[in-house]
Amino acid sequence: MDSFKIREVSSFSIGIFFIVWTSLCGCTVADPVHIVVDCGDHSSAEKAGQAEADVDWLDGDITDDTICTQCFAACELQRILRKMTGRPDDFTIVDDNRCPAKGELILIGGPESNVVSRRMAAGLGIDARQLGGLGRDGYFIKTTDLENRRVTIVAGGSRSGTLYGVYDMLHRLGCRWFALGGKNEQIPDAKWNPRFNVSEKPSFDTRGFYIFEKRGNKNIWLWMARNRLNEWSVKVDNPPLLHKLGILLTCGSHDAQQLFLGPESRYPYNHAKFDKDQDKPADPYPISDEYQGDANADGKLSYFEAHPEWYALVNGKRIPGIGGRDGMFGTNFCTSNQHACDEFMKNYVDAMVDGIYRGAKIVNFWTLDVGKWCSCQKCKALGEPTDRNLLLVHRLDREIKKEQADGRLPYSIQIRFLAYADVIDPPTRPLPADFDYKTCIATFYPIRRSYVFNFDSSISPSNSVYRRQLEGWMTDPDRHYRGQLEIGEYYNVSRFKCLPIVFMHTMENDIPYYYSVGARHFQYMHVTTGNWGNKALTNYQMARQLWEVKADCEVLWEDYFSRRYGPLATQMRVFYETLEKMLANIHELKYSLARRLDRGDKELFPEPELRYRRQQGVECNGPTLLEMVEYAKICRHLINQAMLAGNVDANIASRIAEDERMFTYGERTIGYYAACAAAFENARAGKYKESQDSYKQACRLADLLRADTTSASMSSAHASAANALEASGAIKTLKYIEKLLQKRK
Repeated sequence: MDSFKIREVSSFSIGIFFIVWTSLCGCTVADPVHIVVDCGDHSSAEKAGQAEADVDWLDGDITDDTICTQCFAACELQRILRKMTGRPDDFTIVDDNRCPAKGELILIGGPESNVVSRRMAAGLGIDARQLGGLGRDGYFIKTTDLENRRVTIVAGGSRSGTLYGVYDMLHRLGCRWFALGGKNEQIPDAKWNPRFNVSEKPSFDTRGFYIFEKRGNKNIWLWMARNRLNEWSVKVDNPPLLHKLGILLTCGSHDAQQLFLGPESRYPYNHAKFDKDQDKPADPYPISDEYQGDANADGKLSYFEAHPEWYALVNGKRIPGIGGRDGMFGTNFCTSNQHACDEFMKNYVDAMVDGIYRGAKIVNFWTLDVGKWCSCQKCKALGEPTDRNLLLVHRLDREIKKEQADGRLPYSIQIRFLAYADVIDPPTRPLPADFDYKTCIATFYPIRRSYVFNFDSSISPSNSVYRRQLEGWMTDPDRHYRGQLEIGEYYNVSRFKCLPIVFMHTMENDIPYYYSVGARHFQYMHVTTGNWGNKALTNYQMARQLWEVKADCEVLWEDYFSRRYGPLATQMRVFYETLEKMLANIHELKYSLARRLDRGDKELFPEPELRYRRQQGVECNGPTLLEMVEYAKICRHLINQAMLAGNVDANIASRIAEDERMFTYGERTIGYYAACAAAFENARAGKYKESQDSYKQACRLADLLRADTTSASMSSAHASAANALEASGAIKTLKYIEKLLQKRK
C-alpha cells in the first residue's frame, strides 16, 4: 500500500488526514456511496459538467458557473473512484434535491451551492464565513457521521476551490498527474474507506504560465486544473473550457502600442485636413501643428501622419518608434501627451470590453520590450522610466474602473505591470495618492539571472543585482511602491528553446525566497504544451510549491521518482540531478557563447561565468563547457542503462524513452558547442589536424540537430525553432571554421 503513504502537506491544515481500513460508525464496505451535487436544470451532472459553452461566464450571476464546474468535479470524482475501487456501479451522482435516505454521501459544494450541505452545515462544522476565509481557491474536505451514515464534504471558497478540493482528495488517495494526457494519469487500486479533516488554501494566489499567443490544448488545461494552477491566456479557441476549470484568462504583451496606437495604423477619425475619411466619426482631437497629411501617398491617413507629436522625440525629431520583431521593440510613445494617452487607453479598454481581450481578468500591461523612452522635456519631467510607466498603469486602472462602474466590465480585473529591463528599478518618486495596490501589481522578471546559483546568492554578480532591485521594490523601508508582487520566471525563456533543463534544487530554494519578500503571484513564460520529458518535474514541482510554499521537496522528489519510474527511481533521480548540473549554466551558454560562436568571435570565453576549461589562476564561477560534456556522458550512461532495464512497466518505459529523446537534444547541443569551440581553439593555435577533426564532429552533430524538428517545438514562437540546429543559435559557426581551415590550405 505504498500509494497510501500520508504526509502533512500544508501549513494551513486544521486537522489530520488518515485512512482507516476497518469498518467505522456503522458503515460497511458494501454501503453504497452517493456523490451529491446541484445539477441545476440539467438532467444529469454529466450534461451539466459538459455545458460550459452554454454558461455566461462573464455576467454577475455565478449560479450557472458553479453548477457547471462542480458537476464536472463530481463526474471526475466518480470516474476515478470507480476505477480505483473496481466498483463501476457505485458512486452514483445524484442531484442535491434528490438525496437518497440511505448510503454514504460525498457532498460537492458548500452550503451556498448544495442543499444537502446547507442542511448538514452545522453537523459538518462548516459555514459560509469559514469558506470565505479560504479565498477563491481554498477548500475544506471533511468527513463526519451524520444521520446514521458517513458524510464527506468537499467545499471551496468558490467553484474553483471545490474543484481543487476534489483533485486534492484524489491526490491524497494516491492519484497523480505528473505529465499530460491519459497515459500519465496514475490511479492506484484501492478500497474506499477514508476519513478526512483538511483545510487548504494556496500560498500564491495566482499560479501558472505567461502565454501571449493562441496555443494550448485540453490536455494541458486539464493537467493545470488537476495540479491547481490557474493562469493562461485569453487567446484560446475554447475559453468556456478554461473558465470551467477555474483558470483565469490573461491578456497583454509588449505589442500594446502596436495594437492600440500603432503609428502606421489608420487614423480612425474624420480629420479636418484630410478629405478621404468623411465616413469616419468626428475627430475628438485638435489639429496638430506637426500634421503631415498623407506623407507616404498611400491614400490613407495614419496615426503618425495625423499626430506626430503623439510619438517619441529622439534627437530632436519625432519618430514612429516601433521596430523589430512583431512590433514589440523600439521607443515608447510620448506618454506626457494627454491626447496620445487618451486614444491609447480608449482603444485598450475597448479591446477588453468587446474586443480581443474580452474575458481576461488579468492584464499584462507592458510597454515595448526593453523599450526606450521619449526625450521631450514634458516626458523627462515625469521622472525615470519606471515612474512614467506607473503613471500609465494608474491611468489604465482608472479607465477600467470607469467601465466597471458603467457595467461594461462586470467582473474584477487585475493589472500586472512590469518590473523588468528598462523599468526594473523601483520608482524614484511617490505614486498617485489613489494608486490601487489591490488591482495594480508589479511583475518582476529577472531575465539575465544565473541558474548556476540560487536567486538570493551573493556569489552571482547578476543575481546580486536582481536581488537588490527586487528588495528595492518590496522590502526597502523607504520604497515608494507598497503593493503586491508577481514573479515572472524563465524556465523556458526564448533562447533556451525547450532544452531539457532541470531546476529542481533551484526551485526548492527560490520559490520560498520569492515568497519571503512578498511575492503572492507566480508565472513562467513559454511553457511547452507537449513533449515534456524531464520538464514534467519542473512543471509539477512548481505547482506543488506554489500551492504550499513550505512543501518538503525531498518528500516531493521521493514521491515523484518512485511513482513515475518505479524500480528505476534511484537511477533516474541521479540522472535528473546530473542533468541539472549539465545545463545549470544555460544562460551563459545560450545568451553568450552561442552568440559568440555565431559571430566567429576570437574570444569565445571572456567571462568568468563560462570558461572552456578550468585553468590555474583564471577565475571561473560556473561549470565549464568541458565539464558540461562530462556531465552529459554520465547522463548518457544512466539513461542507456534505464532504457535497457528489463521487466519494466510499459508506461515507465515510455516515460524513460521521452526523457531520453529530450536529453539527446541537450546532449547534441552541448556536444555541438564543444566541437565548434575546439575547432576554433585548435585552428587559432595552429593545430589544424585537431581542428579538422573537431570540425567534422561539429558537422556530424549539426546534421543530427538539423534533422530534429520536434525537440524545439510546442512552445511560443519566441521559444520554438524549426529544428534543433536553428535552436542552437550558432548556425553560422561552421562557415567561420571553414574559413579558418581554408587559410591553412
